[in-house]
Amino acid sequence: MDNSFEKYEKSGQILAKTLEFAESIIKPGMKLLDIAEQTEEYIRKHKALPAFPLNISINEIAAHYSPTIQDVSVIPEKSIVKIDCGVSVDGYLTDAARTIVLDKKWKPMKDLARKALNDALDIVKVNESVFKVGEIVQKTIEKEGFKPIVNLSGHSLSHYSLHDGISIPNYSVSKEARDSSHVFKAGNAYAIEPFVTSGIGRVVDTEQETIFRHYREIDASVLPNQIREIYRYIDENFHGLPFSWRWVYNAGFSKEKIHKTKLSLLKRNIVHGYPVLVEATDSPVTQEEETIFINEDKITILTKRK
Repeated sequence: MDNSFEKYEKSGQILAKTLEFAESIIKPGMKLLDIAEQTEEYIRKHKALPAFPLNISINEIAAHYSPTIQDVSVIPEKSIVKIDCGVSVDGYLTDAARTIVLDKKWKPMKDLARKALNDALDIVKVNESVFKVGEIVQKTIEKEGFKPIVNLSGHSLSHYSLHDGISIPNYSVSKEARDSSHVFKAGNAYAIEPFVTSGIGRVVDTEQETIFRHYREIDASVLPNQIREIYRYIDENFHGLPFSWRWVYNAGFSKEKIHKTKLSLLKRNIVHGYPVLVEATDSPVTQEEETIFINEDKITILTKRK
């Protein structure tokens, strides 16, 4: 068992506990900001780091919503709450999601997302096509009269990379469109994440961005003095992974300085924002996700609590 597997395993077990913690504190009326701050701090207390800002996606929001430092929104009554969380242990990343339903009418959608995930996990093996997952997910979900979200997918992971080039679809891809090289390979980690909706099965971008990533390195000396310090902090601390400006604020920088730096780095295409994604017809969405590691003779669900 190599060192990378041990670190993936540690990352996954911290994440499994973190998700249990997040589920335990979520209740109607609780501020999303408090949930995010407490959950991310739980990861840090376990000697790991968030791999990305905690996603708290409510009802028709499918992904990429993380509370900002001035966020006053709260968990609504009778809502669907999706918690998507990632953990980094020395750059070895795991990614998992759970759906919490605050009204029993949403439970069939929650259970269906989990069934689609379990059915997909059952067929994963070394050298199996990733497109087989899409077939199983779509068949499982549509059999119950719902739709998978087709423009969100699972993904391969690698050292300090959340999306390492292989997408794992949530729908059946035609044989002509399949890349035969996209198979599950031994020694690699993959996240599988079905989304279930009563809508048309697509997400669209909103104008809101709450998660960002530093994706183009530059020589900090070319930046104006007033933004150079924050740029260096981002460069040195986030390792090219998604981040929240909350984290910069919590490091001691002023809101005014952060605002100026954010606008400048976005304008210079040094930092990229991820739009919040919503179901195209504003229909409710559920999600379940696990990260797995593939050995020649064994599939390990890293994010399943032991």
